[in-house]
Amino acid sequence: MTAAQTWVWLAQQAQPQNPAHKAAEYLDVRGPVDVALVEAAVRRAVAEAEAFRIRIGADERGPWQVVDPAAAWPLPVVDLRDAADPWQQAQAWMAADLEQPLDPASELPFRMTLLRLAADRCLLHVACHHIAMDGYGFSLFAQRIAEHYTAWESEWDRGANPFGSLRALVADEIGYLGSDRFQRDREYWLRELAELPEIRSLSGAPHRAAPCRNFLRETETVPVAVVDRLREQARRSRVSLPTLAMAALGVHTHLVTGSEDLLLELTVTGRQGAIARTTPGMLSNTLPLRLRVRPEMSVAELLRHTAERARGLLQHQRYPLLYLPQDLGIPDMSEIPQPPAINIMGYDPPLRFGQHPVTLHNLSNGSVEDFALNVYQRCAEGSLRIDSNASPALYRPEDVIAHHRGFLDVFHALADVDPEQPVGKLAPQIV
Repeated sequence: MTAAQTWVWLAQQAQPQNPAHKAAEYLDVRGPVDVALVEAAVRRAVAEAEAFRIRIGADERGPWQVVDPAAAWPLPVVDLRDAADPWQQAQAWMAADLEQPLDPASELPFRMTLLRLAADRCLLHVACHHIAMDGYGFSLFAQRIAEHYTAWESEWDRGANPFGSLRALVADEIGYLGSDRFQRDREYWLRELAELPEIRSLSGAPHRAAPCRNFLRETETVPVAVVDRLREQARRSRVSLPTLAMAALGVHTHLVTGSEDLLLELTVTGRQGAIARTTPGMLSNTLPLRLRVRPEMSVAELLRHTAERARGLLQHQRYPLLYLPQDLGIPDMSEIPQPPAINIMGYDPPLRFGQHPVTLHNLSNGSVEDFALNVYQRCAEGSLRIDSNASPALYRPEDVIAHHRGFLDVFHALADVDPEQPVGKLAPQIV
C-alpha cells in the first residue's frame, strides 16, 4: 500500500463499520445520452483503473492489496423519471447511500449507480472507499469515462489505456522512501514544525473527536464578478487565487482563536512524477501550513507570507503525514486539537459525453474530524464553489453557518481591500 492508503486503513480499523471513509461524487449529464453506451464506457474505465478493483487484506506484516483482474460488479439503473420531483428524489437517494459503509476487505471498494431523472438528464453516482481513490485519481477516471463515451459515439479510436499500474505506483513510492529527497523532505518538516505553536480548533475543543458517521455542510457559490476581483487582487500581489483562500482561512482562524502563530492543514495531491500523475489511486496527503497572522502586517505582506509558506509545503508535499507524529514526538494525536483544514481543487477540463455537457459534483471527501473547507475551481464559467464541512460532534449547524460566513466575509473583503491596508483593519469590513 501507499502511505496514504495505510493512513486510511488504520483509521478504518478503529471504526470498521463507519461509512465516513467513503468518498462520493456524481456526474450530472445533460442530454439524451445512450444509457447502454454510458455503462460500456464506465465498465471499460474501471477495467483500466486498477485502483477500483483492489481487495484489501492484512497479516502480521501489515495491510496489503491485490488487484482482481476479472472482477464482476453491478451497475444498477434507478429510474426516477416518474417521480413527483426526480431531482429531490435523487438527492435523497444519494444522501442515504452515504450512510452505507464499504468494506474493501470483502468487496470491491466502489459502488456506481446511474440515476435517470429525465429523457435528457441522468446522474452517474460514484461512491468509493478513500483507501482506493483520491480526488485527483477520480478526476482522471471521470475524464476517461467521457473519452470512451465520446470515442464510441463518434466511432473514433479511444487510444491505449493511459493509466499506470498500482504496482508501479507503490514501487515509485518505495523508491522515494529510500531516496535523498525523502531525507531532505523530513529535515524540512522537522525545521518547519520545531517549537510547535499551540494548535487550536475553531470549535475550541481541547482534543480531537473520533470520526462521526456523517458531517454538516454549508455550500455557497462565489459569483464570477467577485472571483474576477479576487484574481485581480492576486495578480497585483503576485500570488495565486488559492493563496487568497488560504490567507482568508488564516485570518478567520486568527479572529476566532486569537492566535497569531497558527496551523492550518492543507490537502495536497502528493503526486510528483509521471507515474503518480497518470495513475488513479490514493496518494493525497494532508500537511501542516504554518502561518503568522499579525494585525499590523499589511494585506500584501500576509499574502506574500502565505504564498511563501505554501510554496515550501508544496515542494515537500510528498512526505507522508503518517510519519509526522513520530517525527514530532507526539505519541497520541487524539490528545491535541485538529486545526482547520483547507482543500483547493483545481479546475478540471470541461467534460462531455459526446455533445452532452457533464459537471462534477462532490458529495463527500471522506471523514471530517473537525472543520474542513473545500474550494472548487471546477465551474467553467469562472465561479467558485465553497463547501464548509464540520463534525457534528464538535459543531452545531449554527456554528457551521457562522464559520462558513466568517470565511466568506474575509475572502470577499480581500477582493477589494487596498493591499497596503493593515490586516487588523479588515475586521471592521467583515459583516
